[in-house]
Amino acid sequence: MDKKSKAKLIWTVTNNGCDKLGVENIAAVITQNRLDAVRMSYSSSALPNIIKLRLEISKQLASEDVQHSEGQVPFLLSFIGRRSILSLHGAPIEVADGSEIDITFIVDFNFCASLRPVTSTTKNVEIIVSSEDQLTNIKEGSKISVSYGAVELKVLDVPKNFKSGMTLRCLVENGGMLLSGVDVHSPSMSRDLFPLLPEDERTLQTGFSSLADYVIVDGIKSENELLAIKAGILGENAPFSERHPSIPISKSIHEVEAILPPRFLLKVDSKRSLDLLPTLMKHIDGVFLSRSELGIDEHPHNLPIIQKELIARCNKLSKTVIVASELMHSMYVNANPTRAEVSDMANAAADGADALVLSHEVTEGPNASLVAQVTLETLVNSEAWFEKKWHPFEMNEIPSDDDAVTYGAIRIAQQANVKAIVCFTEGGYTAMKLSSMRTPTEIIAITCNKKIMRQMNLLRSVTAVVLESRSQVERILSEIKEILVKSFNFKKGEKFVFVSLTASSVSERNSNLFTVQEID
Repeated sequence: MDKKSKAKLIWTVTNNGCDKLGVENIAAVITQNRLDAVRMSYSSSALPNIIKLRLEISKQLASEDVQHSEGQVPFLLSFIGRRSILSLHGAPIEVADGSEIDITFIVDFNFCASLRPVTSTTKNVEIIVSSEDQLTNIKEGSKISVSYGAVELKVLDVPKNFKSGMTLRCLVENGGMLLSGVDVHSPSMSRDLFPLLPEDERTLQTGFSSLADYVIVDGIKSENELLAIKAGILGENAPFSERHPSIPISKSIHEVEAILPPRFLLKVDSKRSLDLLPTLMKHIDGVFLSRSELGIDEHPHNLPIIQKELIARCNKLSKTVIVASELMHSMYVNANPTRAEVSDMANAAADGADALVLSHEVTEGPNASLVAQVTLETLVNSEAWFEKKWHPFEMNEIPSDDDAVTYGAIRIAQQANVKAIVCFTEGGYTAMKLSSMRTPTEIIAITCNKKIMRQMNLLRSVTAVVLESRSQVERILSEIKEILVKSFNFKKGEKFVFVSLTASSVSERNSNLFTVQEID
């Protein structure tokens, strides 16, 4: 197998970026750099570009004759929800500490949904919000954070019956550069998902779930709100289990083309969502940690420890964990990242994150292709050092048979010096278990359904591939060896550890095994 980073890289794409840069060009960056996943916000206006981008990625990879599932790129989609964006008339503006500035507030859902870099129609600085209710709590003394604290403002006065189109006078408490299109946050401006905006209600009623491999859910205030979103996508009485909070294991999971539900990721972007996490963990498949947004609620010096603890918790529970912040953000204007940015990315990967997210500012900036190359080089080089220091962890208590099997397989893989760990997995649980133990050994996940395959491609160290038959374990092993030789360049005599937590010749379910195999 080609040398790739074990932590996956997620490329953020906006609807505006698709229109401005062209879907074909965005797909070319993704395919040529073998990027692992795409993140987009879902809206009715973005739907055609989401479909077009998925088809274009598959088309370009097919033309390059990618034989295994490197070409199957998972899509992470999110609701638009309530958001706030800065809009300027003309060039960026630098504001100094202690100065005053006029801000006009405008309600325009379509602006927020498309992330269009449209400049304001007046000479004022504008903050565009997606819903009128985001303005009801703004008062004298309200704090406004622009671009995650790059500029901080305090509202000096508020007109009576304040509403869209009105202007506020603000004091600049922390000066800096104002850029059009950046996010704006304030404790006085709601970013709750509920009550759902009309566009988000339509999202639940469309083919959203068939397009999304993962759904990123944010703005959740309670367990009931999360369950309501899941019910809207999965159905009121959809079965789920501790292993599979979102993917019911049924006969359809063995059908290659069957349309299955997406997996759910909770966005941790505030102290409230962080405090809710222990309650919600059993309902979700993973966590999307937005450090830049969380840093508005939490003191920055707390973030490194929060990140480490959250990643460790997710690994222990076999949950997917994704880290997002302003990674490589300076490469929006510079050809080289800062030392701090490189260190930040390397540390997130070393902490055990499944994947890292690059924001649309850099993925759609002038240095996008260079960003992809530098980021991947950073991950590969840092992981090479980390793997030299990796040593078998000791599991003092084996929580379950599943943990015992996966732990044993990893230990045997090290001792037998195998080329890879290969697992057969119906719903992806076996791959999640293996990946969560952060072995330096490559993991190849064999599954029967294409959507499960794409979902597994987001996991650290995992490359997934579809097995288009459902056989007894002896026949599965024979077919897997053929796949390893054809698609992963295995040679005669090379060894792999085969793991299954659900399939054996004795029983289809509730059985497990691992064994060392050799290519004949």
